[in-house]
Amino acid sequence: MDSENTVLVLRFVFCKLLVAALVSTLICVESVSAHSNKGTHNHANSKQGGSPGQNGAQSGTQTNQLDTPPCLSWISPVLKPRALLLCVHGLGLYSGSYANFGKRLARLGINVYAIDVRGFGSWMRNGGHDQVDFNGCLNDVKTTLLSIRSANPGMPVFLLGESMGGAIALRAASMYPDLIDGLISAVPSGDRFKQKKTDLKVALQFLKGADKQFDVGSAIVDQATANPKLRDDWASNPLDRMNLSPKELIQFQSFMNDNHDSAKKIITTPVLMVQGNNDKLVKPEGTWDLFNEIASEQKSFLAVPSEHLIFEEQQDKERIFDRRIDQMTAAWIMCHTADTVRTAAVAQAHNNSLSEPINLIASGNYADAKTELQQILEREPLNAEAHYWLGITLYKSRNVSAAQKEFETCVSLGNDPVHLKDASNYLLAIKGKDVDLPPVIPTDSTGTATPISHPEISQGVPTVLAFYAPWVAQCREIVPMFMQAQQRYGPRLRLIQVDIDTPDGKSLASQLNIGPIPTFVFLTGSGDIAKTRIGMSSFIDFAKNITTILPR
Repeated sequence: MDSENTVLVLRFVFCKLLVAALVSTLICVESVSAHSNKGTHNHANSKQGGSPGQNGAQSGTQTNQLDTPPCLSWISPVLKPRALLLCVHGLGLYSGSYANFGKRLARLGINVYAIDVRGFGSWMRNGGHDQVDFNGCLNDVKTTLLSIRSANPGMPVFLLGESMGGAIALRAASMYPDLIDGLISAVPSGDRFKQKKTDLKVALQFLKGADKQFDVGSAIVDQATANPKLRDDWASNPLDRMNLSPKELIQFQSFMNDNHDSAKKIITTPVLMVQGNNDKLVKPEGTWDLFNEIASEQKSFLAVPSEHLIFEEQQDKERIFDRRIDQMTAAWIMCHTADTVRTAAVAQAHNNSLSEPINLIASGNYADAKTELQQILEREPLNAEAHYWLGITLYKSRNVSAAQKEFETCVSLGNDPVHLKDASNYLLAIKGKDVDLPPVIPTDSTGTATPISHPEISQGVPTVLAFYAPWVAQCREIVPMFMQAQQRYGPRLRLIQVDIDTPDGKSLASQLNIGPIPTFVFLTGSGDIAKTRIGMSSFIDFAKNITTILPR
């Protein structure tokens, strides 16, 4: 080799090392930034029913203050569900990628919900939320878990994610163990094939501009699948995202790298980790390493003959084994529902009996609320939620020592996961710790507590409220669904759309503690909430819920 060629080779090697160092440095800086932001986000105020310490958006990204992630749902109108499953999609996809999987599990007695990760799906249509935001997404996962638990008292709730979604689900399980009964994480590792080539490409693009987007999706699709139909569907769907900026990809890699810390924090939650043997994108050994780091003893590893996507985009998979994977997943969920299903009927009774004292608390009538709650606890001494609300009543009445006992009882019983962390934070506040307490009831734009009068909404007629946002693609079916319902039920039913982006809509959504969008609230003629349905589902399920509020 002559001296000129030697110089060229040395220059190439030096540039390659420099690029690798640049990527490594950027990832480390991003990781440090993310960790430093956690301290800031942990002081964000949460919604009623949530707990303090919700993570907000990353720096530079506007946070959706109402916490209303776009959501789809697949619910059987015939079967009574035995479990609920929240799904989080992979990089470049959106909630609709779980359509076939959701339909199959609904037929097996599992209601399925899926949300869009911030920066993907309908979020791309909402200015200020079109960038990847993992902290905001984790907050959305928490909001959705709380919402579906509240709408389905006592029902076991599981969390599933694939690829990037698998990493998000893993992180959420480590942060909110009280909100889920089990975790299913598919190919969550950040250890990928052709990683150095990708790092080099990202670094070179970074030099052109950290926020300048480029096509990274095509390479991901080519690695993820050899199925031409799946490649075409993935690339052509307007809600799938192919272009990302170097800054977003560095955030993505930093988030994936932190999976190892998250796995070690999962101590008691049952975990099913899934990996495709034919995956050409994520290295199987990376997923296996994560599995071994999970601290929980209730963990299982499932290796299946599949490409990268196992649960998503199943409409393009025609093998019988893909359906069997769904059946095995459903069987695993059912194996972990035995204890929680037994409490469903009791929890429903608790929920119904508490509506009156909660309304009294909302109106500031603590004396009558205290009396009602004490009467409930005489009948149901193990009702943790009643103990929580009695604690709130006593705390607001400045009887702190008595409130402390009620919060301690709520925590020790442990059968009210929705308020468990709130009760713990009240105990910390009573002991002098600096924590942000959740609002007892939501407030309007002036900061004044104004609980909504449900009879004023229904006006004596059974009513359906559909909470939507113009930018949420999942809401497009509300109008045809309403038209079909109007033709069927006529003047016997009121149908009202509520835009959460308007001041009045925001106020009403806040007062009714609305989470994912769309959400349907079914009111009786007297204004009582009979049902709440989260996510866009089928008209058959919609009509079934309408029959519960119509006079017989």
